[in-house]
Amino acid sequence: MKKTILFIAMTMLVALGSVAQAQKIATINTAKVVDTLPEKDSALAQLARIEQGYAMRLQDLEMEMQNKEKDYQAKLAMKASPAQLELIQKSFQRLQQEAQETQEAYKSEIQTEQAKLYQPILDAVKKATGEVAKAKGYAHVIDNSTGSVVWSANAADDITGAVIAAMLKK
Repeated sequence: MKKTILFIAMTMLVALGSVAQAQKIATINTAKVVDTLPEKDSALAQLARIEQGYAMRLQDLEMEMQNKEKDYQAKLAMKASPAQLELIQKSFQRLQQEAQETQEAYKSEIQTEQAKLYQPILDAVKKATGEVAKAKGYAHVIDNSTGSVVWSANAADDITGAVIAAMLKK
């Protein structure tokens, strides 16, 4: 009885080991793939246009704040009334608030647009990766662009170049 159980256990271990060995695993550097695509340049150009609009607005606000500061200093030198000085201070504070809100809106819009522009690119990379992996007989593909793959025994299992070539053909 003990020999039968031991035999069954050993058979299962050997079977599981052979299944694990049968699956091929590839690696890919998706960041490198994305960097080679013309779609990335288009996305970056669109993000740069958004950034330029916000930069111009922030520059205008900065100039207005400088002018308010000069105006305040001039009024102070001319011994203006406290009410006039307070009006300038409040105006300056409103400009500071607007600059802060503009900066926050910029960050939010850039983040949203970047996700919107990059998602189709990432989806295309994922699709091409699946096609290449399937054609080469790989069961799994691990992205090593984040440095999570510490070591790979076979450089031939890196399908980055094949995916780039497949995507540039389209």
